[in-house]
Amino acid sequence: MYKYISTDFKDLVVNIKKYFDESSQILFKQRNILKLIDYQGIQYAVKSFKKPNFINQIVYKYFRDSKAKRSYENSVTLEKLGINTAKPIGYYEEDGLLFSFSYYISEYFNYDFEIRAVFKDKKFPNREEILKEFIKFTYNLHNKGVYHIDYSPGNILVKEINGKYQFYIIDVNRMKFIDFDIDLRMKSMSKLTSNVHDNNLLMQYYAIESKIDSKILREKYNFYLKEQEKYLENKRKLKKLKSQ
Repeated sequence: MYKYISTDFKDLVVNIKKYFDESSQILFKQRNILKLIDYQGIQYAVKSFKKPNFINQIVYKYFRDSKAKRSYENSVTLEKLGINTAKPIGYYEEDGLLFSFSYYISEYFNYDFEIRAVFKDKKFPNREEILKEFIKFTYNLHNKGVYHIDYSPGNILVKEINGKYQFYIIDVNRMKFIDFDIDLRMKSMSKLTSNVHDNNLLMQYYAIESKIDSKILREKYNFYLKEQEKYLENKRKLKKLKSQ
């Protein structure tokens, strides 16, 4: 199964496995593989999702949309909402009795840096200005009902355009479009940083944008930060047990 945003990309999408295998430009390789592909003078980012286990091969074949399909459809929805993301081109799924591999294709976005670099470097140029603008972007996401479940520093790209910082979200297959209450707003930000000073700054800026009392925001935000820490600790323990 495949789908593309324009007939101009039919060949690229239908033959993506061939183009992907031929490319040696690896951008990222862990569970999934992200490659850069040059096609008709334009660069595209192609993500190959790992073949799921047997149970999930059945689930993704008959009951649930694939990660590639969700990446594509969520990106199209983001564009309609006016939220920056890598331009979606299409997706491809290897068909058969069971689900196998899938690919998501987007136009390559040449960003300046990830927001992670800003959180890591306390002397990052224009750091406070960037964080203020980032919170405006985040607040806008929330108001438009965009819940990015993996809203973490590596999935937020930044590019300076005409002296202004523009933010783009990627890795969007795990996403919901829902109404936000205060709790979900704070929960969605709990993966950004564990630094106390930076978290205080984020809550200060969010309070300005939302007109919500900063004390209420901090209490809820700190609760979800602790929940996230517990989750990561349990994950580390489980990984340690599996390696024994």
